Formats: sequence, structure tokens, C-alpha cells
Amino acid sequence: MRIRARRLVIALSLVLAALPAAAADKEYRTDAGEQVVAAGSIGGSWFIIATAMYDLFSRHIDGLRYTITPGGAISNPIAISQGMATAAYAYTSMLFAAQAGQPPFKAPITDMRGILNLNVAGVLHPIFLSDTGITSLADIAAREIPLRVDTGPRGTGGELAASRLLELYGAGYDNIRAWGGSITHSSYREALDRMKDGHIDAFINDDIVGQPLFVDIALSRDVVFLPMTPEVVTQMVERFGYARASIPANTYKGQDAEIPSTAQLFAFTCHKDLPEDLVYAMTRLTFEYRDELIATHKVFSDLSLESGPTHFPIPLHPGAERYYREVGVLP
Repeated sequence: MRIRARRLVIALSLVLAALPAAAADKEYRTDAGEQVVAAGSIGGSWFIIATAMYDLFSRHIDGLRYTITPGGAISNPIAISQGMATAAYAYTSMLFAAQAGQPPFKAPITDMRGILNLNVAGVLHPIFLSDTGITSLADIAAREIPLRVDTGPRGTGGELAASRLLELYGAGYDNIRAWGGSITHSSYREALDRMKDGHIDAFINDDIVGQPLFVDIALSRDVVFLPMTPEVVTQMVERFGYARASIPANTYKGQDAEIPSTAQLFAFTCHKDLPEDLVYAMTRLTFEYRDELIATHKVFSDLSLESGPTHFPIPLHPGAERYYREVGVLP
């Protein structure tokens, strides 16, 4: 018994002695307190990106404590401005609107700062069950179809883009309801599970090309990805600031033609008062461990130093700016 007790004491001593050493091995330290990170819908790419990045940060920044919460491109800037989040993922088009106080924002939001442009496009995906017989987005209004469509969670940039798209085709939310249809707002996974079961006819929202849940619905059901006409693409670009984009042919099962669409760029942002050293560490770790992030998810494949500080309609955070100057990306 004495030998066992002595061995136990020795083992515990070794474990306890190792703890400070493990902390000391981390490159950075923060005492910034609990960080709340506003991402996107659970199952969506923003949530996946946030999870991968903050797992990386926590392994290299001693004292980092964080919570990742669901959010959206509209609600995330508001969460930053109201002190409900310290960092957030956003679309560059929504950052422009937030900074200027343009719709959908009621007043300017001026306390957001840029950390990095992820160089990823969220492409709008209009996904319809083939058995609806809908072969173009214009069909909905032309035939006054009682469409059961989910456009993703309220307050997200994808939901706003979907609502604008439907409006441009004369099939706004009120019209669809008047024709006997329904509009619902669910997480990606919940909406696409309901689509598999035939409880809704369509899902419209934006995400990376090849999003796993979109791949899954195309494998599970006979679906069509409906293209936008050049006229509607131009209106989305000129009126709302979206970028021209497309879904390459053969991205999804049964989708053998390129699908013209629009897109928004993903950006990692924070509150202006987030400590400079913490933002510097997060920026540096993202690029120094880029290969590790790519191994986690291919969404990081286009991440580059050159694009990191670009396309921001808001100021860069001083911590991020310091890193970009050190590596020569900024003068």
C-alpha cells in the first residue's frame, strides 16, 4: 500500500509539474477574458471556420477562453456594436452597409475592425426539389406557385440575399404566402433535413461552393440548382453590392451545367477595443498555421497573406495591421 501511495504521489507530482510547462510552451498569452465569437448557422461554413480557427488559437494562446455562438451577416455587426460579441464573421458587403448605416442597418456601426479577408466567396444556392416541376426562378411568379421555401435563419446575409433574389423575380415573401406557400427560417441542417423528407420544396441561401450539406442533399434527393438570369445578376451587383459568381459544372450530383449566381466575401472582424496583442497573435497564427487549417477544411485553401488585409470597407484593427506591416504586405 505504501509503495502504491508513493507511486501515486510521484505520478501526480509529474502531472502537476507538466502543467506549467505546457502553458509555457504556448507562443502567446492573453488575459482578455471570455471571448464571444459570433459565427453563422450551426452546420454552415462560418461555424466550421470559427471552430477550426479558435481551436488553433487555443492551442497557441495561453489563457484564451471563448464561446462560439450562432449568428449571421446582419446580426453579427449588431452583436459587436452592442457588446454581445468580441469577434465576428461577416460579409464585406454587409460591413459596407453597417459602416454607412445603410439598410438593413438603422444606424452606422463604427466600432468594428477588420482582421483578415478569408478570400472565400459565399455563393447563393437556389436548391429546388425536381418533383416541384420548377425549372426557372421566373416560374414561381409566372405560375403563382405555392412554394414552401426556407431561406435560412433570420438576420443572416444569406437570408437577406435570398429575399432580394425572390423579390427581383416577383416572388417576394408576401407574394408566396398569398399564393398559399410558406416561408420558413431554419438552420442549414434542419432545413435540408426537412427538404429530404419533402416537407419543404426549396432552400435558398449562400455558402461556399461544395458545402457538404449541399452535396448531401444532392446525393439524397433529386434536386436542381436554378441559375439567375444575367439581368437579375446585374441588379444584385449594382443595387446591393454583390459580386458576380457561379457554381462550376459538376460540383453537385446531377448538376452538369455552370450555374450563374452572385456571392459575398467572408471576413473575420472584431470590436475595436479587443487587445492589440491578442489580435496580432490570432492574425499571425492564422497565416503561420495555414496548412494546418487547410488540412482541417479546404475552405481555407484560398487564404493568402496578399488578400488578408484587402477589400475591407472598415479600418483594420491595429493588431492585424502590425502583423501585415511586419511581413511586408502593407507599407
